[in-house]
This record gives sequence, C-alpha cells and structure tokens, in this order.
Amino acid sequence: MVTAQLVKELRDRTGISMMDCKSALMESDGDIEKAIEVLRKKSVLKAEKKSGRATNEGAIVLGNSDAVDFIIEVDTETDFAAKDASFQSFLEDLSAYVAENNPTDLEELNNNYKENLLGIIQKIGENIKISYFEKMEKDEGVVASYKHSDNKLAAVVKMSGGDESVGRDIAMQVAANNPMAIYPEDIDSSVLEKEKEIALATLANENKPDEIKEKIIMGKLNKFKMENSLVEQPFIKDPDKKIKDLLGDTKILGFLRKKVGE
Repeated sequence: MVTAQLVKELRDRTGISMMDCKSALMESDGDIEKAIEVLRKKSVLKAEKKSGRATNEGAIVLGNSDAVDFIIEVDTETDFAAKDASFQSFLEDLSAYVAENNPTDLEELNNNYKENLLGIIQKIGENIKISYFEKMEKDEGVVASYKHSDNKLAAVVKMSGGDESVGRDIAMQVAANNPMAIYPEDIDSSVLEKEKEIALATLANENKPDEIKEKIIMGKLNKFKMENSLVEQPFIKDPDKKIKDLLGDTKILGFLRKKVGE
C-alpha cells in the first residue's frame, strides 16, 4: 500500500515531485528502493525528451583544488531554473566533485557525472547541460580568478609569479574585455587576414595612392592587435596604465574566460 508517509520519504530522498514519487511507488508496489530505480529510468527518458530544447541561460562554476583552478558552464532553459535552490546545490556538489576527482576533460566529466545531471533534470523539469569545462594547472607560478556577481562570467589567469591580488585584477580584465591573446604576436594570423580584408574593403573607393592605403591598413591592424592583446589593453581600474605596467618582470602564462552562452 502506498501511504503518504512513503511518498514523503521518497520525496525527501530524491527531491522529485510528490506526484512522480507516488506514481513510482505505485509502479513498484510500495518498495522505495525499486521506486528509486523507476525514477532513475524515467529521468533518463525525460532527459532524452528535453535534450533538443534550447539552453540559453545558466551559470558559471568557478572552483579550485590544490592542483587546479577550473571553470564549468552549466546551461538551463530559463534564468528562473538557474536561480533555483536545487540547481544551486547541484552546482556546489559539481564543484566539489571536480575539485576532488580532477576529471581530464568535459567528456570525462559528463560521463562520470551523468546520474547527478539526470537527477537535477528530473527535479527542475528543464533541459540542463554541462557544456564547458576547462582547468588551469597550479604546477608553477601564481593562479588567480574572478567571477562576476551574476554568476554568468568568470576568468582565470596564470602568471609566472607576482601578487595574487594583481592576478585577480587581471582576471577581472580578461572577464570584462575578452582579449584574443596575451601578446599582440599571439593573435591568430587568420584573424588578422580577415581584418585586413575588411580594411581593404573600406578603402576600395578611396582615391589614395597604394602606399598610403598600405600605411592606413597597417595602422588599423596594429590598433586591432593592441586592443585585443591582454598586455596592451588599458587597465579597467586605471585606464592611464596598461596591463603590462602592472606586471613588471612577471609574465602571463595563460588565461581562461567563459560567459554563459558564448
């Protein structure tokens, strides 16, 4: 017999709706362990049905362990779901899992955390995806991070040395300004070629000598490289300084940046 007490117990153990708990208990003749299996199977089916639905909202998890700092993006269908208490608890558990187990990449994380993901899909009733996972090793230098207050944007920076507070400021810079590379010479040549094509197109109808056009194009490309390389960007807290002015002899070794939906 399925009693209200059994339904409540199953609800407390799984966090799944009372209606689904009651249905699972009826299907399993009041056996809670069997009902949990029923719910797990149903959550897989529900997840498959929801998998085609767009996930344009979500949250960023910024975490760390003794070995790494990491960024995870978890996407939801609605901002309402992203702020749900159960979803926030899921993010905390996910961060703790990654810190303890240090998965190799996104594929391994998704494979190993599949059951937990199915559980939150069942609870929230939306399509939810772990869509991004990258980490920065702490094997040398200083690693610092920043996450925006809306939990939708974060960055991690690794430096050869220096002060962690400077590292946090630079991580904030990365989050806000989204540089393409650390140094101008690191910007991908294919990107520069595209910018050159754009610059040429804007000068196509200009009645100027070719050598003047070439100087204009080179000027535009240099400006583009300065704007999109981290060390050459004006510091957001003090635009009279560039990021390279904060570093001294310290080198930036790498950075990560992730914004929900990008």
